[in-house]
Amino acid sequence: MDLGQKRENQWQRRHFLSLLGAVPLLASRSALAKTLDASHAQTGGVDVLAAADLQAGMKGYGLTVVRGTKVERFDIEVIGVLQTAMPQQDLILIRCAGLGLEHSGVVAGMSGSPIFVQHPQLGERLIGALSYGFPFNKDPVAGVTSILDMLPELDRKLGPVPVNQHIAQLEAPPVSVPGQGEMLPVALPLTVAGVHPDVLAAMRPQWAALGFPHLNAAAGTGGAATGKAPAKLEAGGSISVILARGDISMAAIGTVTWVRGDRFIAFGHPFKGLGQLHLPVGSADVQWILASEQSSFKMANAFGDVGVLDQDRQTAIAGRIGPKAAMVPIDVALTNRDRQQTTQWHVEATDQPSFFPLVVGMALGTAVRVSEPIAENAAVTMTVRFDLPGGHAPVEFSETMTGLQGSASLQDVASLAQNAAKAIVFNGFERLRVERVAATLTLADDRNIAFLDSARTQSEEVDAETPVVIHVTLQLANVGAQQVTLTLPPLPRDLIGQSVTVQIGSEKSMAPELPEPANIHDYLNALRRQIPRNRLAAVLNLPEPTVLLRGVRLTALPVGVRDELAGHTATYHAGKETLRAHVDTPWTLNGTLSLKLHVRQNP
Repeated sequence: MDLGQKRENQWQRRHFLSLLGAVPLLASRSALAKTLDASHAQTGGVDVLAAADLQAGMKGYGLTVVRGTKVERFDIEVIGVLQTAMPQQDLILIRCAGLGLEHSGVVAGMSGSPIFVQHPQLGERLIGALSYGFPFNKDPVAGVTSILDMLPELDRKLGPVPVNQHIAQLEAPPVSVPGQGEMLPVALPLTVAGVHPDVLAAMRPQWAALGFPHLNAAAGTGGAATGKAPAKLEAGGSISVILARGDISMAAIGTVTWVRGDRFIAFGHPFKGLGQLHLPVGSADVQWILASEQSSFKMANAFGDVGVLDQDRQTAIAGRIGPKAAMVPIDVALTNRDRQQTTQWHVEATDQPSFFPLVVGMALGTAVRVSEPIAENAAVTMTVRFDLPGGHAPVEFSETMTGLQGSASLQDVASLAQNAAKAIVFNGFERLRVERVAATLTLADDRNIAFLDSARTQSEEVDAETPVVIHVTLQLANVGAQQVTLTLPPLPRDLIGQSVTVQIGSEKSMAPELPEPANIHDYLNALRRQIPRNRLAAVLNLPEPTVLLRGVRLTALPVGVRDELAGHTATYHAGKETLRAHVDTPWTLNGTLSLKLHVRQNP
């Protein structure tokens, strides 16, 4: 008997004894046996196999859902192992067959499908989760994340619920394969229900930038399931990561890799690489697999809560079955002024900063687009309030807009709400979790536009230390002329003998300079001072410069102090002090006017 055959026989005897429960051979025990014993306990009974112990040609099967909620098998064959394809992580290459995969290729939504092989001595073993694929690949070849890299996520300790954690924008890195381009994480199709197609089309690029190329919202391709959800998550079953629910629902669809007690792991790659997080998860009802040369994907409906997603890591997502994740309520009340009807919208959104602003924008945009659509001359007034925690006062803003092509052209409703939400959660000072969003909108068949026609004072000469009364004439569509009065504060004495110019128009285009916020309170106050486009203002720039330093405006500084600050290391910039008067009107304002005045001595 040669040496190689002798070693092979010894290896078989050792593993035969370990399978019978015999005492391990401590001196000669292989790394494979050690791995098997430890992993068997970790997984709750399933036997696993490390990537290093795989051989090309090994056959087995994977589990996934192609229709409804039934878990089905597909065949696999091991091609090989890409060593250290990811940081401290190997990637197993497999070829798939069955369930139509020869036609569709690897399908978006299969991320996490558990892969088993039949070992010639050890029998059936779980080796990992289908997780990576090639774009435009003609063959159903996939990358598998080793189960031994995923299992630690079942036991990763949780910190406090991440109310104030910093959220970083991370993506799963691609795997470079020489001569074959890049192997990418299998995409997660985002099933969408209740969102108007025009609103979704406008926001599709933003979702794609977040890693969701498949937004399934056409008839029959995505939605919120109304039937009975499976009682629990299971290996090979569908899992949905819920970003919004209610009158609008959004969920990313993947596959569960393994369940141990009340813990689960899935995907085999990151969701978005956000670390510890707090998102609701449910199951899903797969309707169809749409085959595509670029990337086939599952079309599905998302079921409600089953548990919570806790970890979003390089090798897997992990969470618990049973707990419920907190969501942010978004309430929208839209009144059609002409019909005297009000519709209510209720949506719950994840508080994760990457997704929350988009859901806010989609909720308001859909409410306007759907509720009693107007073909032309649509006017909308809106007020949106963001309730904040920790004793912070709410952030509230109002706006007036006109859509000259009807409610279909009021895209600003969505973008304004989205930008306000984004400014709050990405404030740069602290992680703020919005507690509630409340919006009221009024829609009417109206062209609420006012054009600035003329401005006048009683005389071109005005007195110092006396308020300046300005009469502004506006031309309104289908109404005629309207007059609005603005009263500037008294002009300072140092302007006596000078000519000054007053600018008149929408104050949004003449907003006052604000110092850089020094803390979260300054920042939120600046958000509260956002100027609506229906605010008419008269603004006079004073010649004396001011200094904006550390969140404060400093006025009337001596020249020597300004010179000293110019050489200082503190961040500051010079600004203009203004006199201004404003009044909110019912119209969006178009045009600007200028009024030249001469300041005289008050008699």
